[in-house]
Amino acid sequence: MSQRENPFVPIYRKINGGTNQEKYDMIKNGDIQLPYYLDVELTNFCNFNCCFCPTGTKAMQRMRGHMPDNVADAIAENVKKYNIPAVRFIRWGEPTLHPNYLSILEKVKNAGALIHINTNGSLLDEEQIQKLLDMHLDSIKFSFQGADEGTYNEMREGGDYLRLLDIVRKFHEMRGKRDYPYIQISTTLTGETADQIEGFKSDIADYCDYYNVGYTKLNHLNVDTMNIDEEEKKKIRKLQEHETINHTFRPVCVEAFDKLSINWNGDVTLCCSDYDNFMLVGNILDMDLKQIFNSKAADIYRDAIAKMQYGKIKCCSNCYETVPLTKGE
Repeated sequence: MSQRENPFVPIYRKINGGTNQEKYDMIKNGDIQLPYYLDVELTNFCNFNCCFCPTGTKAMQRMRGHMPDNVADAIAENVKKYNIPAVRFIRWGEPTLHPNYLSILEKVKNAGALIHINTNGSLLDEEQIQKLLDMHLDSIKFSFQGADEGTYNEMREGGDYLRLLDIVRKFHEMRGKRDYPYIQISTTLTGETADQIEGFKSDIADYCDYYNVGYTKLNHLNVDTMNIDEEEKKKIRKLQEHETINHTFRPVCVEAFDKLSINWNGDVTLCCSDYDNFMLVGNILDMDLKQIFNSKAADIYRDAIAKMQYGKIKCCSNCYETVPLTKGE
C-alpha cells in the first residue's frame, strides 16, 4: 500500500471528539450551524441482491428512484453557498447505476467540495475510470464481501469477485502516480478462516491505499420481515447462529450532530443508516441546508440522543454501529 493520506481524515478527526451532549450544546449555542459533510444517495436501486442489505432484501419500503437534476443542482448550490467541505456519494444503492452520476459528481466537485464515492465496482469500465480521474475525484471505496471468490459470490448475489479484483487493479494502474483518488477497499466477514483473510489481503494490498476487514453484522436483521425466499432466509439464520462477536459501541453518535444525509428525491435525514425515512428533517428542494440542519425536527432528535433516550427513535433503538442498545423512556 502507498503512503497517500485520506483527504477526509481532517474532517473525521473533528467529528470524532466530544460527547453527544457537548455537540448538542454547541449546536444550540450557535457554535455549529452547518454540517461538516453530506452523505448523498444518487439512487436506491442496486444491481446486487445482498442478503444483509435492506435494498437487496427488499426490506426498504420507500419509493425507488434516481436523483433528478433539480435535486442535484440544489445540493451543488448549497455546497457552494455554505462552503460545505465534503460530500460522500454513498448510502442505499449503487451510485454508478445513476445514468448521470459522473456529471453530478463533477458538478459538486466544481462547487468546491471534496468528493468520495462508494461502489461495488461492477459497472466501472476504463472510460468511466478515466473520467473519474479527470474530474479529480478525491476518494473511492470498493466494497467487497467475504474474503475470497466463494464467500464473496455467496453473499453478493449478482457479484463476481475476480472481475471486481480486475477493476480495482485497473483503477490503480490508471491512477498511476497521481496523488488522488485515495483508493480504499473494505470487506466484511461472516466467519472466514485466518488463511482466507490473509489470502484476501494478499489479493488487494498492492492495489489500494487502505483496506479494512470488518465483520458483517447480521443479528440486527429481522429475517421474518424480509421479502426474500425461504432459502435466503435459511442462509441468513445459519450465519446469525455463528455471530458470536461482542460488538463495542461508540458512545458518540457521528450522524445526528455532524452531517446530513440526502436521499435521491431530496429528503434529508439525520442518519446515514436510516433507509426508510424514520428521521426525516426536511427536503432540500423546500429548505436550504442551514435551515434543515437547525430545524425543529432535527432538534427533537438531537435532544433525545443527547439524553441517551434511544428508545424514542426507531433508528437509534435498533442501531448496531454507534450507540449502545440501551433504550431510554
